[in-house]
This record gives sequence, C-alpha cells and structure tokens, in this order.
Amino acid sequence: MHSHQMAEQDQKREAILEAALKRFKRFGLAKTTMDEIAKDLEISKGSLYYYFSDKDRIYVAVVERIVNGCFTDISSFLETAGSVQEVMDRYLSVKEWMLLEYHLLFGINMWVSDKPSSLMRQIGEMVHQSEIRFISSWLRKGIELGELSEAHDPAVTADLLVQVMFGFWINWCKWQAADFDLQDANNIKEFMNRERKMLTIFFNGLK
Repeated sequence: MHSHQMAEQDQKREAILEAALKRFKRFGLAKTTMDEIAKDLEISKGSLYYYFSDKDRIYVAVVERIVNGCFTDISSFLETAGSVQEVMDRYLSVKEWMLLEYHLLFGINMWVSDKPSSLMRQIGEMVHQSEIRFISSWLRKGIELGELSEAHDPAVTADLLVQVMFGFWINWCKWQAADFDLQDANNIKEFMNRERKMLTIFFNGLK
C-alpha cells in the first residue's frame, strides 16, 4: 500500500474516532449506534465497518487514545518535575480533568459486570500497564531526588499501588451503578480527594 493511501486511511480512522468520541461523551456507549456515527460522518455504514468491525472496537480505540494522551502528558511532565508532590498534583489534575471531560466513557456499569467482555479486559489491561510504567518512573524519580527510600523496588511498589487504585475505581463504578450523579463536579472532586489522601499516605510510607 502506498504511503499516501495509508495516510488517508489514518485520517479516516481519526475522523471516525473523533465523531464517536463526541457521541460517547454526550450519550455514553450504550446509547450510541454505528448508524449514528456513520450519519455524523456522512459515510455509509459499510465504510465504517471497513475500519471497525463493531462499536466496542471503536470504543477501545477511543479510550486508548485518551489514555495515551494523558500518560504522554504526565510522563513528559515527570522528566522535569522537582518533587514527588509536583508529580502527584499533575497526575491527579489530569485524572480529574479526564473524569470531568469523559465521565460517560469511564467506569460504566459494564466494567463491574461479573464477566467483563474480552475488550473491556483489554482496556483494563492497557490502562493497568500504562499506570504501572508511569508510577514506576515516578518512584524512580523520587529515589533520584532523594525523597523516597531505595529500599522499595519501584516495579513491585507500582504494581501494588495500581492494585489499590483499582479498588478505588471499582467503588467509583459502584457509585455509578447506584445512580450516583457523576456529572456533578463536586462528586468527582470528592473521589479525587480520597485518591489524593491515599496517595499521600502511600508516598509518605516510602520516604
């Protein structure tokens, strides 16, 4: 395939993800159909299926894009950060922005179903690995800065911390399942405050 054809395909794929994101953001995954996405783009459903075989795959690609963007942001911030606390502030503010901006995309009931679909597990795994990579770097940075003790292996500690945060996430999903109003910025702030307290205790324990 020629490079210009590939570039064109990438552009089309991007356009589909943009259109889908707009719908997911407003209506959530369940209330969005492939028909609507095709209509928004003024393309045939056939064209849409050429790029994505179903709605779940579009959803995975959309989430992947958001998550990668956020981790790229905080990872580049980490390189020049002067303290563990600065990184924590940035990390929590990016996460809070993500939840405010995309609350209908994250933590939806299907994440807590007894048997998450393989695609949901795929997203979970991707987020999990990205978090472990980022937190390991964060811990290594803290050791370099002399703020954290070298006694704790960054990879093992990062894995532990991600497990703890996953527990928070499950609670978040349960709040959502209980019709908790997630569009309310105060509820998101409350959730982030708990995470901040937990991270503070955790990092203090590593000094």
